[in-house]
Amino acid sequence: MTLARFIFCEWLKLKRSKIVLFSAVSVCTTPFMLFIEALQTHFEHPEQSFTLADIYSNGLLYGMLLINMMIYVAITAYLFSREYTQRTLKTILPIPISRSSFLTSKFLVQFIWIMILMGITWMGIFLLFGLYHIMIGLDGFQITIAFVWLIKMLLGGIFMFITLSPFAYLSLKSKGIVVPVIVSAVIVMGNAALSNQDLGALYPWTGTYFIMMKKTLSTNYPIWLSLTIIILIAMIGFICTYTYFKKEDLK
Repeated sequence: MTLARFIFCEWLKLKRSKIVLFSAVSVCTTPFMLFIEALQTHFEHPEQSFTLADIYSNGLLYGMLLINMMIYVAITAYLFSREYTQRTLKTILPIPISRSSFLTSKFLVQFIWIMILMGITWMGIFLLFGLYHIMIGLDGFQITIAFVWLIKMLLGGIFMFITLSPFAYLSLKSKGIVVPVIVSAVIVMGNAALSNQDLGALYPWTGTYFIMMKKTLSTNYPIWLSLTIIILIAMIGFICTYTYFKKEDLK
């Protein structure tokens, strides 16, 4: 079986799972919350103005550090622990494909899934604030600006994908979803605490956001240090995941 076919099989299995629909609906929480906040600001402080770029900037904050972060961890945990929880691993591994290729197919599906959900988040913001623009008016509501932020959100999705690799390892190690989700809650609390602190540039999960928004330049830390920490965390996650799975005893 080729790697491409294995990826296709992963998608077929996902079609039978409610988590696909659940994750798509869940990431719409970000646009909805931004929409509610915009309406509240308009009615309480009508003198304040904001632009579509401001909305997408806040959307990237929510997407990379808060709401979407926990959703993506749940997705990762589901993908990598599913064969244990559903007891299908012994059935799948006899298929002529290496364990490394098996894990690679899961990482590729995870990557595609995250990028799709980032796209859904972007589209949700555009549609809701298109409605806001019609009802109230929004400065800088232009499709060109929206597409610039689409690129930024997709880049943010790539950063998030590589920093989620430790959660893949936790999912295999714990053979379930609970441990990764609990750890993600702690990570998100750290994100919230450090998102406005210089130290956030050295915290891998906020460091990605700092780089995306060029906030690292205003801190006391060089960008190469942030990138080094992010890459190190990612590599540790990938190496631990592959090493553990290759040595896993399935008896």
